[in-house]
Amino acid sequence: MPRTRTLAHVTALLAPLTLAACAGSIGPEEEAQLGAEYAAEIRGQVKLIHDPVAVEALNRIGRGLASRADSTGRRYTFYLVDSPEVNAFAIPGGHVFVNRGLIEHADVVSEMAGVLGHEIAHVTERHGLEQLEKQQRANILLQLVYWVLDREPGMVEQVVIQGGGAAVFAKYGRDAEREADERAVVTLANAGYDPDGIATFFEELLREQREEPTSFDQWFASHPTSTERVRNTRALIGMLGPLDRERMIRDTPEYQRFRARVQALPKRGG
Repeated sequence: MPRTRTLAHVTALLAPLTLAACAGSIGPEEEAQLGAEYAAEIRGQVKLIHDPVAVEALNRIGRGLASRADSTGRRYTFYLVDSPEVNAFAIPGGHVFVNRGLIEHADVVSEMAGVLGHEIAHVTERHGLEQLEKQQRANILLQLVYWVLDREPGMVEQVVIQGGGAAVFAKYGRDAEREADERAVVTLANAGYDPDGIATFFEELLREQREEPTSFDQWFASHPTSTERVRNTRALIGMLGPLDRERMIRDTPEYQRFRARVQALPKRGG
């Protein structure tokens, strides 16, 4: 005969669970450990490009930007993913995964720097950790429901409860995306890159997406892009005040060599 869950039972369990759900946020050490674990998980799921010259070039650009955006001492690592899809994503701890397809579509270095600056901002502003903490709170309350119902969750339900993993960081809300754009504009300007590269990259993707709607599904699913977002980005750039465009980096021969090397590498399965 099933046990009866009384109000006293529920209250007794709810109190510590609620405290746990609202407990202190994830600290730097926990973030580094979580990031390392999730990065290892992702590396086991995707095909990486290990060409040392290309990987070093990507990390040189990425770490240069990170040094301007993050003063916490995080050690950033940028991974080159052998995928034709235009996409990039970051996870806590400073791990940033960049698809070769993004590099092939970023015509100049300021465009790619804009994407990297955006992903770095997701790390510095702790967007991934905020999502993870929300999921943890939701899971605790969900487990309480099963306790009250006096039954174990089914297989599908367990997947939902345990869930998480890298998928937690795959998509952010509108406010997080807007904040990452804001931080990226400032980061590029501070690093000497023309922040207009952010807007021109968005514009190019919108143009290409109209011609080949299915080719950019990953990007538009995880980075909602619209003409409004382009306008907002240009407004953010305008708020920086007068910029000495002649002194700002739009493109470099080094980037074009890096891009050509990536394009020349054997395709996945090739």
